Amino acid sequence: MLIINFLFPFLLAFGNADHDFKMSVTEVVYTEEKKAFEVKFYLFTDDLTATLTGDPNATLPDSKTISDYILKHFELSVNGSKQALTFQSIRQKNDQVLATFSTPIFTKKITKINVKNSLLVEKFRVQTNMVYALLPGKGRETQVLNAGDVEGEFSF
Repeated sequence: MLIINFLFPFLLAFGNADHDFKMSVTEVVYTEEKKAFEVKFYLFTDDLTATLTGDPNATLPDSKTISDYILKHFELSVNGSKQALTFQSIRQKNDQVLATFSTPIFTKKITKINVKNSLLVEKFRVQTNMVYALLPGKGRETQVLNAGDVEGEFSF
């Protein structure tokens, strides 16, 4: 969360309909108390609406449309086992959308996390998708993905 608190104001500075900076941030965080992953997606509203409707100034689509889109363009595997993501919430603030998902309980030792993130790259070839993986006691790892490289691996 610290990274997002630092990066979010920076992203907001670019968050208007005319921004040239195409970026999303995804946090994959394992919480010991829930024994599950929480996955948060931070997206520019105009980029998301442009991708989903063709018009960056359109009204934000409903939660199901956004959730279905994210589930189609993001995959999470832990120790080689694909994790089902369950939609939790969508929140819009300023020019950003925060979509939150969770996984089922995962109690095994985590050694490797794989992600596939192709969010928004079909609309914006210059899209950058930063993915952070945070595990308690292990620190944070970062992958920078784009249209040419939509898969990343974290080793712990």
